[in-house]
Amino acid sequence: MKKLLLSMTLFAVTLSFAAEYEDCWFYASRSLNNDQHVVELKELLETAAKSHYNGMLLACGLDTYGKWDAARKARLAEVKRLCDANKIELIPIIWSIGYGTMLGYDRNLVAGLPCIDVPYVVKGDTATIVQEEIAPLPNGNFEEYEGHAFKINGWIDAPGKRSFVDTDVKAEGKASIRLENFAEDKHGHARVCMLVKLKKNRQYMVSCKIKTEDFVGSNSVKIQLYTLKGDSYCAYEPAIEPTQDWKEYKTYFSSGDKEESRLYLGTWGAKAGKVWIDDVKLEEMGVTNIIRRPGCPLTVKVADSDRVLVEGQDYEPVPAAKQLLPANPEPPLVLKLTPAANLKDDTKLLISYYHPVRYGRWQFTTCMSEQKVYDLFRQSAREIKEAINPKKWFLSMDEIRAGGTCAACVARNTDMAHILADCIIKQRQFIKEVAPDATIYIWSDMLDPAHNARASYASCKGSFEGVWNMIPKDIVISCWYHLKRDISMPFFENLGFKTQGAAYYDVDTLDTSREWLETCNKTKNCTGIMYTSWRNKYKLLADFGNMVHENQKPLK
Repeated sequence: MKKLLLSMTLFAVTLSFAAEYEDCWFYASRSLNNDQHVVELKELLETAAKSHYNGMLLACGLDTYGKWDAARKARLAEVKRLCDANKIELIPIIWSIGYGTMLGYDRNLVAGLPCIDVPYVVKGDTATIVQEEIAPLPNGNFEEYEGHAFKINGWIDAPGKRSFVDTDVKAEGKASIRLENFAEDKHGHARVCMLVKLKKNRQYMVSCKIKTEDFVGSNSVKIQLYTLKGDSYCAYEPAIEPTQDWKEYKTYFSSGDKEESRLYLGTWGAKAGKVWIDDVKLEEMGVTNIIRRPGCPLTVKVADSDRVLVEGQDYEPVPAAKQLLPANPEPPLVLKLTPAANLKDDTKLLISYYHPVRYGRWQFTTCMSEQKVYDLFRQSAREIKEAINPKKWFLSMDEIRAGGTCAACVARNTDMAHILADCIIKQRQFIKEVAPDATIYIWSDMLDPAHNARASYASCKGSFEGVWNMIPKDIVISCWYHLKRDISMPFFENLGFKTQGAAYYDVDTLDTSREWLETCNKTKNCTGIMYTSWRNKYKLLADFGNMVHENQKPLK
């Protein structure tokens, strides 16, 4: 009888152990540039340790660990010690192509979009841009209206209900557009849409002036460009204060192969208050914001001839832009010619070059076709291994919104799916070189046909379709799109991948997290779930861990 009871007890213990997920993580982002970050992480780790967590996914800029000073490295060592003391595994999240990995070493590794045959004219020993006429935006200053309806080539949300003519508050002229009553629309939409005419392969700047009063809606004011098919290829989120006086905002974009686009300005997800917009302008930029790297060549040719000028021989070397899309753009390039150029006045030149594209407020994408990026990845893997010796590594390969457009990408004669897969395979290789037994995780969206793995994604040229069949099956896919969780998790499961659920995302309850756990519980070979906060909201950290502990039912 005692043997039977002992066997039953051991069996129950085994079942209990088997019923726990391998991963119960939380996400934290701290640069470790000051001691307070260590204090904050210590508090989170202590809470997590009491709430059944076993891992912390830490974003701290480890990509450029080789550039860190001694104090920052010491803080990381202390965080590693705190993790070990609390029995919380430290997992580094690294190498975000979509958010500019390795640009800290060389900003010219940014993805480049082409401007082709920008006209210049020779005068003496210089060549300057030929200012081509561009039609002003019809009624971009909101001066023409009837009632609360503005006369534009496009449309405006809910005139007289959420959008209004305001002749009392304006940046200039006699009127502006006022947006309010956002709660009347379930999406918080109050937008202006204008059809704009463009020239192919040119760089443009959109500017406008914005004023607010008691505005509620974090990151909900946007300036966006859409193709006529409805695909977004430029999205800028200006830094808006709840109440501010008139302030000018600027963003930049490349027309690519488009001769028309839809320009959107206004709110998405706004809650309350008022927003005024005035003085909307569209301007061609000329040759500026120049990227200089092998895959982004600068070409100067003489119009109506086969002659291509040689840099350093026919004209002085052209430097790269000092910043990636500064608030106030550098003036167009003035090309300084040498006597060897031997060009007469009024000779027409055509300049082709590459420039970066920004998404959101500060997102820049790194090029996946430049060899220097991979040299830096290999170096980074060695440094991370030496610094914290992780057993699990996380590839931050989400939201890759530019690529396939520079000369280095085009020369590969393939699509974005193969370019991305090749990058991931190499990242895995570099990790396995220093940590052969490492488990590697990756964000799901760029591999998921229900999410971002598709054609016509942002400013990318080519399709990501099929990439899910090209990457090694030993990489764990961390799915994060809540509304698609019951499509995405089975999709990767059926392909033979292990999965993970990235839940929470800064809401005020655990309702969506419970839904995520239900999906995890019915997905075979799911490694677990993560408390994922982008806004440092950790009020529910303990409750989330306890909820997972009490309701987890891993399906093997």
